[in-house]
Amino acid sequence: MRQLLTSLLLLFIFTVLIFFGGAVLKLFGSIDGPGVIEGKALPANVVEDRATRINLVKSELAVLDEKQILFGDLHVHTTYSTDAFMWSLPFMNGKGASPIADACDYARFCSALDFWSINDHAEASTPRKWLDTKESIQQCNNLSEGTDDLVSFLGWEWTQVDRDADSHFGHKNVIFLETEDSLVPPRAIGSGGIAPLVMRLGLPWTMSALPATLDFKNRDRFFAFNKFFEEIQDTPVCPAGVGTRDLPLNCYEEATDPNILFQKLKEWETPYMVIPHGTTWGFYTPAASDWKKQLTNFQDDDSQFLFEIFSGHGNSEEYRSWNDVGIGQNGELFCPEPTDNFLPTCFQAGNIMAQRCEDSGLDSTTCSQLVNQTKSNSALMGSTGYAAINETHPNDFLNAGQCNDCFLPAFNYRPLGSAQYVLALRDFTEEGNPKRFKFGFIGSSDNHGARPGTGYKEVDRLYNTEANGFNDAFFDYLGSLQRPKGKLEPTYMDLGTRSLESIMDLNFATDSERQSAYFMSGGLVAAHSPSRSRESIWDALERKEVYATSGPRILLWFDAEAQSKSLAMGSEVNLSESPVFTVKAAGSLKQKPGCPDSSTGGLTKDRLEKICNSECYNPSNERRLISRIEVIKILPQQFEDEPVEGLVNDVWKSFPCNSTSCKVSFQDEQFAIGRRDAVYYVRAIEEPTPTLSADPLGCEFDESGQCIKAEVCRVGVHENRGECIAPAEHRAWSSPIFVNYSS
Repeated sequence: MRQLLTSLLLLFIFTVLIFFGGAVLKLFGSIDGPGVIEGKALPANVVEDRATRINLVKSELAVLDEKQILFGDLHVHTTYSTDAFMWSLPFMNGKGASPIADACDYARFCSALDFWSINDHAEASTPRKWLDTKESIQQCNNLSEGTDDLVSFLGWEWTQVDRDADSHFGHKNVIFLETEDSLVPPRAIGSGGIAPLVMRLGLPWTMSALPATLDFKNRDRFFAFNKFFEEIQDTPVCPAGVGTRDLPLNCYEEATDPNILFQKLKEWETPYMVIPHGTTWGFYTPAASDWKKQLTNFQDDDSQFLFEIFSGHGNSEEYRSWNDVGIGQNGELFCPEPTDNFLPTCFQAGNIMAQRCEDSGLDSTTCSQLVNQTKSNSALMGSTGYAAINETHPNDFLNAGQCNDCFLPAFNYRPLGSAQYVLALRDFTEEGNPKRFKFGFIGSSDNHGARPGTGYKEVDRLYNTEANGFNDAFFDYLGSLQRPKGKLEPTYMDLGTRSLESIMDLNFATDSERQSAYFMSGGLVAAHSPSRSRESIWDALERKEVYATSGPRILLWFDAEAQSKSLAMGSEVNLSESPVFTVKAAGSLKQKPGCPDSSTGGLTKDRLEKICNSECYNPSNERRLISRIEVIKILPQQFEDEPVEGLVNDVWKSFPCNSTSCKVSFQDEQFAIGRRDAVYYVRAIEEPTPTLSADPLGCEFDESGQCIKAEVCRVGVHENRGECIAPAEHRAWSSPIFVNYSS
């Protein structure tokens, strides 16, 4: 018997070793496909009901415009994106593969959208995945033939990151009107630098072979992730110096800056648009990065005319005069002093070191040197500045780096990328012809689980937001090993290409735990469109007759009357007197639990559970209150380096409402007196409602309003406060009306 047991044990060990060796050598696994769309087109009466509900409001508010309001999401990822695949893994609380087919069914039956786009990262694209993407989008559209119940757009995300502020341009979504092979580029065009390097690196064996061995039940997902990277790495970078039309099909095409991207897209001679987003996201944007350089050298008004103001990463609207680093006259970075409303990350790192030094009994001179070195390192390390001080807990940084008086702000807020700042900028390089940004506003989700339009219900944070974290203590421990040790030893880490060895390094480089606390359910774009057709929606986007919401389907009209002409949001006009502005708004429909008959009849129960979590857009007949209408006025710069702080008037005018619908009119009496151009947009703000992640830090404040203790909202093995729900005033942002002074 003993001999038999020994033999069985040896056989078991041998089997484990063979399996583990095969996993290390990446011999197992298969490539994920695009999935199968299971739903059909919605019945005509379901689509008609959406219009009927809006028409009732239009009648109540005397809206004479015949255009429909259609809701969409122009920023959606699947597990064809590297970060999406990583977050889908079992040890990251992932739900498994989320293919493009799921996104199509989700948009139609879960979120009940009118339009959406696919925007997987180009940096992870391959010829096969791009072909799959096109075919899936075509199939999703074909289901709508003759009904236009759902319009699906084709696109990708150009994901550019650089630790050098001068070379950082951020993320931009590329979207096409057409979907047919002959009418769109044959490959997605990605960026150069850090982002493609990380997205193409793969996993270390500790995060591939080891999980597959320890979590045998879910081994196929880990093996599939390895195959995901093998496919990417088998796609060579396209040869340099060859025109985009002459490149081979089987290669990864790079555009290292926006101008190269714009030029490559122009060569295909097909309608497209480029939508910047993430402009204030501090988890990858250097604090010193300034959007002015994009106006001076990298603007394309023909394609780049919309701006994603809100997403699942939070708000990018509001300008503030503080910054997470100070910038000297010669461009050198230093750690600024805190203000009443802002605590710099580098300063708090210094505070932590000062306390440790005091507790250790070291002399004041030594402590002062350690504190100053910590502050300096942190300021120079950019988005990884929190790591200048070793062995910290996420709570140690309190509310450092955050916009504490912004509406649902993006993490580690960067004011020099905010919509208000961008609209105030002018470039005077070309004498007599100063350049400006004239963006319209959209919202979207930036969901990474093939779930367009997730903001319809504030339920299930782990499912409807990007919140993530290790759910296994062992892998959480492995992740912690990346952190340097030594509490009294300031760290300097160059977040360059040499420091990033795998996609998992992003968890360290981006302060993932605190960042995860800030993930929202996501926003929407609303288009004023004459019809539900693809061309009509596209035209509305091009006219900038669109607005953004933070998720709820608030109804909003913002118009102006001047010289007997009606001007819709997004319009530009030359005047000597202020036009008369009119705002009309109605609250979003309150939601019922579960899914409507159109969803339960369109998908199986199992499918609804898998992709919708059995919660769909399911409106009642009762609307939320609009508490107030706010008007923001921005004066574009009149001379070089005119301070932006005095040019953003937020809030310029405010009108109480406290009704389910509201109508206000106003003029700017100072416009003719000031004799300068002005930009106006409005916010329609709803009554407070419970919102996921609205209290990300759980701060305890002292009598002066300073955060003295934090409890960061965590998930996985460290989950502490569940959904982190708090009241938030959801809102809609109109696209601006641009009024140029003309005598």
